[in-house]
Amino acid sequence: MRFPLALLASLSTLAACGGQAESDPAAGESASAAAAPPVVTIIARDFAYEAPDTIAGGLVTLRLVNEGPDLHHVQLVRFDDGKTYADFGTAMQSMQPGAPPPAWIHDVAGPNSPVPGGQQELTQELLPGNYAIVCFIDTPDHVPHVAKGMVRPLTVVAASGPVPAAPATDVTITMSDYDWTITPALTSGKHVIKLLNTAAQSHEMFIARLDSGKTAADLMQWAETYKGPPPGTPIGGISGMPQGATAYLPVDLSPGEYVLLCFLPDAGDGKPHVAHGMVKTVTIS
Repeated sequence: MRFPLALLASLSTLAACGGQAESDPAAGESASAAAAPPVVTIIARDFAYEAPDTIAGGLVTLRLVNEGPDLHHVQLVRFDDGKTYADFGTAMQSMQPGAPPPAWIHDVAGPNSPVPGGQQELTQELLPGNYAIVCFIDTPDHVPHVAKGMVRPLTVVAASGPVPAAPATDVTITMSDYDWTITPALTSGKHVIKLLNTAAQSHEMFIARLDSGKTAADLMQWAETYKGPPPGTPIGGISGMPQGATAYLPVDLSPGEYVLLCFLPDAGDGKPHVAHGMVKTVTIS
């Protein structure tokens, strides 16, 4: 589902994509209630993003709207000062397969994939700087969407005005190698989850609601081939989140069996974290 940055080395489209759309603050960025984080809407289609070119940083709510028939997520990556989107494209094209990305490229997270036609929000802190919005999902043909042009630049500038308040939360999920600790237990209904990553590497949390009688193993097997109907429905979650980060995820859960998965490549052996056992079944009642 999620491909490592190292696999982008052969992508000739990367440096040319993104940046064509004009920034529309009225459509992409809206102030909600007083002291609430501003909302930035990112629309995903097959295979492109519609998003503002520039947004204010600080605590921001990213709203992913999936208007494509395929699955899409938002993975933000940030560049060190002095590096640009053009540098990002050049670096990715020159990398050797299996090599780690340059140290100046950093995971920043974003909303994970909702069902096509659905939405997922995520509130997180964004530092000023140059970013890229990337989709690493590879359904339905095992070609990462970034290879089809699903990448665009984003500039984050310093915010002005009052500092927004973090959302009130009622559940905390802590990521580690290779698990999610949930406190207290999730129940049906609406929740706002505080997400923490205490691991020494990035992790994601892709959430799917399993069909009746299906298991996490069924979903993982389907993800190997993408043949036939999927044994569950994507709910969303958070994409690759770096060490020490905090984010806030709203969910609305109906009773049933859910599975959490992390497909990110391991910092040690490059295998997806699901291969290290980062799969968790959760019963919601």
